[in-house]
Amino acid sequence: MDYNIEIYETDEYNQCRFALGNIALENITNSTLFVFGINPSTADDQKPDHTIKKVIGFAEHNSYSSFVMFNVYPLRETYPYKLPPEMNDDIFNQNLNVIKEILSDINNPHILLAYGKLINSRNYLRPCLNQIYREIQNLNQDIKWLRIGPMLVCGHPRHPLYAPYRYKLEEIDMDRYLSNDTNN
Repeated sequence: MDYNIEIYETDEYNQCRFALGNIALENITNSTLFVFGINPSTADDQKPDHTIKKVIGFAEHNSYSSFVMFNVYPLRETYPYKLPPEMNDDIFNQNLNVIKEILSDINNPHILLAYGKLINSRNYLRPCLNQIYREIQNLNQDIKWLRIGPMLVCGHPRHPLYAPYRYKLEEIDMDRYLSNDTNN
């Protein structure tokens, strides 16, 4: 899969990345894998980071021809535990709007959750994920939610960096996952 980035949505200063994909919006098909990480690191429209390289690998190993990467929270930070302790509502809402805009015309999207325990890095990340889920579920009831292999012991879907390619993408029951308050 080529790294020819055609979707690159950022803020004015490139401190937030809202979407990154190697396919033009008008060419998205059922062979496009949509992915949610926690927050973007260094990948841009010229060069992938390690996570994006693994996302591409999992997409290829599972017969997808393209990918679009989203994040639960759009602020660039290599280490999620260094995210600000308080959420910025403006950048989250901008993130949510970009996600909804891209997914609004997609029939039956396949969406991979790919973040491991990083969802626990900040208290606002799980509520952000819940809101994203509710809003995009309202756009399209036929979403196929996926994870890499079995869930982690802590109850979260695996981060691609720490998962072998032999793990297949498996469906996840999002209502059950999001209602489980014991996920640590």
